[in-house]
This record gives sequence, structure tokens and C-alpha cells, in this order.
Amino acid sequence: MKASLILISLLLLVGCRQRLANNHPYIEGPPELIIYCENGMVAPVMEITAWFESHYKCIIRIQNGNARDLTGQIIQSGKGDIFIPDSYFGLQQLRMDAGHIILDSIFLGTNSLILIVPPGNPEMVNGALCALINNNHVVMIANPESSSLGHETRLLLEQDNLYNQVIANVSQLAPDSRRLIRSVNNKEATLAIDWRSSYLTNHHYTLVDTISLHAAYPSPKVYASILKHTENPGLAYSFMAFLSSPQGIDLFAKYGITRARNAAINLYQTAQ
Repeated sequence: MKASLILISLLLLVGCRQRLANNHPYIEGPPELIIYCENGMVAPVMEITAWFESHYKCIIRIQNGNARDLTGQIIQSGKGDIFIPDSYFGLQQLRMDAGHIILDSIFLGTNSLILIVPPGNPEMVNGALCALINNNHVVMIANPESSSLGHETRLLLEQDNLYNQVIANVSQLAPDSRRLIRSVNNKEATLAIDWRSSYLTNHHYTLVDTISLHAAYPSPKVYASILKHTENPGLAYSFMAFLSSPQGIDLFAKYGITRARNAAINLYQTAQ
């Protein structure tokens, strides 16, 4: 009789634990966030992630790539919490492909486009966009159909009616920012347009030099967005709040994404 009672008690305990695990799956491990991040934003997001994971006892998984590939991943998987493209173009692309998938957005700052040249600027590029149509240079730019960088590059060149001429002079279109600095460093190209944030990432500044553009082009705005199918909305909102905190602003500024500390923003207003 006593042995039977012990056995029944053990079975009930196992059953209770099983029901508890089914009802609250998060008890099996720390909460997780999946962040889709375009390549120009990876470095600051990874640095912020390291701090956030240690303080919030969570796991953050970063999926990086160009805007087109990330949009496809978000739609196909139906999973994920936050999307951080290199510019507002990425949000437009996601809305176009997936409809009302964005829950809320915050403004992170502005990035800037720069010319990338070999160390020492041996061809004496002066920052004028017309250098990109000079067939003495081996030119590479990002693909406007796949990445935020390519989209913003096209807008920059179209403003001076140079895009078609530049396209006729490029050696190839890069899928995203990662290829550009590598190509100039490997002498596959001698001139490219990239993000300042890419240049300031992973000691890239030791591989190439930069030239400021002689063009009145507005700095592209960068936003982060919470996705409607987030499984951890509280944690996602906490991460977004940190992105917009003074510490977050300083970390982004380290990589060239700048925003005034006193900029008036509505933290949880979807970017229009």
C-alpha cells in the first residue's frame, strides 16, 4: 500500500511537471530574441546584444544579410522579433512584401555614404561623384534591388543624373556592403560607395581609406522595428528601449550612426 502511494505520487509529480512545461515552455531555458539585421548595422547591434544578454539573462540570435534576403527569411519562417535594416528602405521592402507585419518602430539615427578607395588614395579621388564614371577607375557599387546600401546609392546618383552612366562603368554589382571593402582591399576594385558604419566595423579602417562625398544628399535614416509575430514582446520592447537610451545612442555613434541625444521622438510610433 505504501509503495503504491509513493508510485502514484511520483506519477502525479511527473504529470504536473509535464503540464507545467507544456503551459510555460520558457521554463526550459532562457528567453530568446531573433533579430534580423542588415550588414551595415551588425557591429553596433552585436555590441549592444552582448550587454543586453548578460543583464537580461536571455539569448539573442542575429540573422544578418541584405534587405532582400532578410525579408524573405522573415516571411518564410514566420518567426522573429526585431528587424534592423541599414536604412528606411528595408522597412519599405518588408511592408511591400509582407503587408502589416511591423508592430512598432523607433528612430536610431542617420548613416552616411562615403567613397571607399585603396590606402593612400593612389588615384587622388577628390570626392566628386563624376569620378564614378571615369573608366580609369574600377568601380563597384551595391545592388539596388537587394540591399539598402544599393538603393540609397542609386538615389544619390540619380539626383545628379549619373546612375545610368555609373552602371555602365561598374565592374559588378555587390549584393551588400560586405563585398565592397573586401574588393577594394583585394584590388578587385579601386572605387566604391559604402556606409560609414561598414568602414568603422572590424578594423576595416586599416584596409581602405575613405573620401567624403561632394554631394548634397540627405543622410539615410535608420529605424529598428518590432515584428507582429514576436514571441517575447516584453523582451523585444526592452531591447528597443535600450537602443534608444543614451548608452545605445553612444554605441551607435561609435559606428557612425548619429542622433542628437535630445531629439524628440515617439518611442513606439511606427515609421511612416
